[in-house]
Amino acid sequence: MVGKMTRAALLTRIGFKRDRFRLLIWVVVLAGLMSAVAVKFVDIYGTPQEINAIVGTLKSPAIVAMFGAFTFTGTVTTAEVFANEMLVFMALMQVIMNLALSVHATRDEEDRGLTELVRAHAVGPLAPLTAAINELTLVNFGLGILYAVGLDLASMPGATVSGNWLIGLGLAATGWLFGMLGLVTSQLADHAASATGMAYALFGLSYLVRMITDVQRPRLTWWSPLGWIEKLTPYQTPNWRPLLLMLLTGLVLAEVALLIAQRRDIGAGAIATRPGRRTASAWLRGPLSLLWRRQRTILLGWLVGVIVLGAAYGTVFNTIGDILKTNPTMQQVFGGAMVHAANHHLLVGFSSLLTVVLAAIAVIPGLQLVLKLYTDETSGWLESLYARPVSRTRLLLTYSGLGLLTSTTLFLGGWAGLVLTGNASLTHAKDGITAFEFWQGFWGQLPVIWLFVVLGILLVGWWPRGRVAVWLYLAYGFLSQYMGNLLHLPHWTKQLTPFGWIKSVPEHAVDWPTFTGLLALAAVLALLGWWRYTRRDLQLR
Repeated sequence: MVGKMTRAALLTRIGFKRDRFRLLIWVVVLAGLMSAVAVKFVDIYGTPQEINAIVGTLKSPAIVAMFGAFTFTGTVTTAEVFANEMLVFMALMQVIMNLALSVHATRDEEDRGLTELVRAHAVGPLAPLTAAINELTLVNFGLGILYAVGLDLASMPGATVSGNWLIGLGLAATGWLFGMLGLVTSQLADHAASATGMAYALFGLSYLVRMITDVQRPRLTWWSPLGWIEKLTPYQTPNWRPLLLMLLTGLVLAEVALLIAQRRDIGAGAIATRPGRRTASAWLRGPLSLLWRRQRTILLGWLVGVIVLGAAYGTVFNTIGDILKTNPTMQQVFGGAMVHAANHHLLVGFSSLLTVVLAAIAVIPGLQLVLKLYTDETSGWLESLYARPVSRTRLLLTYSGLGLLTSTTLFLGGWAGLVLTGNASLTHAKDGITAFEFWQGFWGQLPVIWLFVVLGILLVGWWPRGRVAVWLYLAYGFLSQYMGNLLHLPHWTKQLTPFGWIKSVPEHAVDWPTFTGLLALAAVLALLGWWRYTRRDLQLR
């Protein structure tokens, strides 16, 4: 007799074999990053003088919005500075890994028909989902152990064994919780793209709540699951309650996923897709309209999400750019004009860092669209188009053109949401970002965004199986800019990606020769990708 979870253990082993390279990359990158940063902290923040120099920065609202609230009092240690800078950041990486793994192991397998093949054998109806739960649990627990061991070996001043293990297990529990969330959305949605979008929407909401409450009312950060990691205070007064809260919430989500899986048909989601029209719209006359029809909900979701993210960052403008709140005597000493100039300088510096954040986020959906050309090719979805008088050039232009337009629109929307909301929140309008600075920020990051999307075109033509390379390159470029100053990274390490080839905008004016050079490089790479794509063999299913 076949039980509901029959062969779950076997499917767990198969899952690890299926994802072995993906898991290896994630584990090596995340565990290596945690250990390497911990070792580097001993060098850059090893003395009281070095720690005192960074404490004021960590307490600033801009850094709090990025990395979480600074709550330490008394003598601050290297380990406490490390925890403040790295906990939220590593939690974000852990969540991204788990959402990707959870959707891939369930909804994506179902979309490709593999789950149906597995279920045709003596396999329990809940075995595939149970195997995914087992895989996520073991991966996160293993990473948690590697984190703790790496921190023990780093021997940071002020670190304790209990604090190291609390960090490791806390990050593991955070990732596992959101992995269970990904499994729930995979049961609700009827295809992988919708499941991923739904999961990231909830993840983004959690991040926004964490950011806003950290800056304005840290006590309310408890309302964000992503904020629970901050409450561990591992090297001050270790608090194990958030860890238990994460585990309980994850168990509830896992049970919800199992309950939904029992009540839905294989291949369908619990949330039914709205039926389409009986006859095709007049707009469905070519590849572009077909691609837009398939992706419009996801793209509109990305646009709304990025605008909301930018607006959320803008809400902290008045907290960041108000020196008089922290030092009321400044105006008496230096005069109002200088104080407002200083406020403006703070906001421009904060906005310059956020242009990198928004640009990196805007690249993601555009790059996904370009790489989707190869995914659709190998899935067999383009066979009916290839059989008709539609050239490969037209297909490539369709996917890459929509990808470039999507990334450009997302960046403009997020940047506009940031500046408009931020300026509106200011007590003194003169402190805000000017129209000239707004457009400098937009044009300054545009060639970087386009270059990353064009790298996708190059890979589709020359090395489509190496798609992970461009994602790693994007991640490195973002990390080198986002964490570079706090980690005192050498200048050359920031110059290895397009993010480091341009001046920080709008803090600096756009370097138009560099702008032109990057666009020319993007054009050359796009032509190389097009040339190879139109001549290589198609990978039809």
